[in-house]
Amino acid sequence: MLKKIHFILLLSVISTAGISQNKFEQLDFSDVDLHARSLQYDGDLIALTKSLTTAYSEDIYKARSIFIWITENMKYDYKLFNSDKGIALPDCEDVLDCTGIIKEWENKYLKKILKSKKAICDGYARLFKRMCDIAGAECEMVNGYARTESWQVGASFNVNHAWNAVRLDSTWYFLDATWAAGGCTKDPETGLLDGFVKNYDNYYWLTPPEKLNRNHYPEKGKWAFENNFTREKFVNNPYYHGSVLEQINLLEPNTGFIQACYGDTIHFKFTYEGEIDKLQINSNTHSSPFIYEETIVKGKRKLVIDSMALKKQRYILPARNGNLYEFDYVVNSESLYYIDVLFDHWKVMRFRVKVKTD
Repeated sequence: MLKKIHFILLLSVISTAGISQNKFEQLDFSDVDLHARSLQYDGDLIALTKSLTTAYSEDIYKARSIFIWITENMKYDYKLFNSDKGIALPDCEDVLDCTGIIKEWENKYLKKILKSKKAICDGYARLFKRMCDIAGAECEMVNGYARTESWQVGASFNVNHAWNAVRLDSTWYFLDATWAAGGCTKDPETGLLDGFVKNYDNYYWLTPPEKLNRNHYPEKGKWAFENNFTREKFVNNPYYHGSVLEQINLLEPNTGFIQACYGDTIHFKFTYEGEIDKLQINSNTHSSPFIYEETIVKGKRKLVIDSMALKKQRYILPARNGNLYEFDYVVNSESLYYIDVLFDHWKVMRFRVKVKTD
């Protein structure tokens, strides 16, 4: 079943040549997770961090305990996000001890978000790094670009997210506590976030580079996930809904930005570990109507099926071999701009299309 959640947002010279696959994925963290979820913050971050980590000698377990505590206890500050104020670092470029000023500011900042239990991505990432520093685990913040909307395929946008890199056994691994903690619902009329839904997602714990780069790209080249993976390739990635990231592997096309001529056939091929009952293609030139209507029940939004819209749906029958799916799409309009792939009436992928006219 698809999670109908809109996921949000969001040194010294370090070599990332050691970045690799997650060799820790077979470890059992159940006892660590249980311990981390049992602890509460009482105003002393150092004491909390020690309670979370002193029982473990290896950094992997320290990092996991901190990660689980943060995702369990911090909520995304969607109101601050909506205000578009962000986080303003102190301006101290002309001051001799800028590092000290920033450290003092960060101390107050972390106390504030720990007291309110709310933060945006910058707060999640700073808190994780500070707790790792206390525990003696090597960690850095990574600022960069995160794709959260389908319209961003093929479009450049500014740095909008922060996550972390943690060094374990001489290798750097990436994690994103913000997106692992849950997601936010969005008001369909205003487009503003209107609530946080706690929903732990282990996908963002030590995510392999080839998976994280589907929707993350670092601002600094030293954190590049793969040698040949450029920002241009990231921008031209397809959009993936968060509900399918763990289970889908796109084989064709090999980009989310497709250049084609009128009459061309675009071949789609992917594996999917979940269940698909109905598969559809929508585009800007023809879309099946959305089958759900929103209604308010006891002050809460609820989706109900529109029977008339259901009768107007168009489906495609892919060639299937186990979990491998294939189908073709013929470019039938010079105005084609995007192609959406839907599983059971929900958009899970988007591709940007440029039709050549000469």
